Amino acid sequence: MADFVSIGAVRYDIVRVSPEKATTFNWADAVDFEKQGAPFIQYAHARACSIMKNAQDEGITYEGYDPNILLEEQEIALIKKLAGFGNTIDNAAKELKPNLLAIYARELADSFNQFYRYVPVLSGEPEFRSARLALVDCSRIVLANALDTLGITAPESM
Repeated sequence: MADFVSIGAVRYDIVRVSPEKATTFNWADAVDFEKQGAPFIQYAHARACSIMKNAQDEGITYEGYDPNILLEEQEIALIKKLAGFGNTIDNAAKELKPNLLAIYARELADSFNQFYRYVPVLSGEPEFRSARLALVDCSRIVLANALDTLGITAPESM
């Protein structure tokens, strides 16, 4: 685990800065969860994987869920952030600025963590569990894709 966290921390710290700007690498900042670097994003992905595994173990699925019931502030914020992934990829590629994707991944991890902190996923009413579980799985997939695009491992556990 230390390998993929440290490699991810270095890669993220390099790519998070706009290509036109000079940067100085600081190891302590790169691995600091409070600074919201690669370990912060990787942990959000691992948390989403853990929720999905717990749901699977409990026989909870999101088949036939109703997305229209997701009206909590954190749910809406997360949905909006997820919806921006395609545009972020396009803009990062067109402008040759991978830092746009790095910033997006950090913001998505933060939005996911806010959602997880304030909205019960597996302990809510069945219809909410299904819809929220679908949101967790979408978050897991987009976090994994963002990390992979940045060349950073998306761990299933940490």
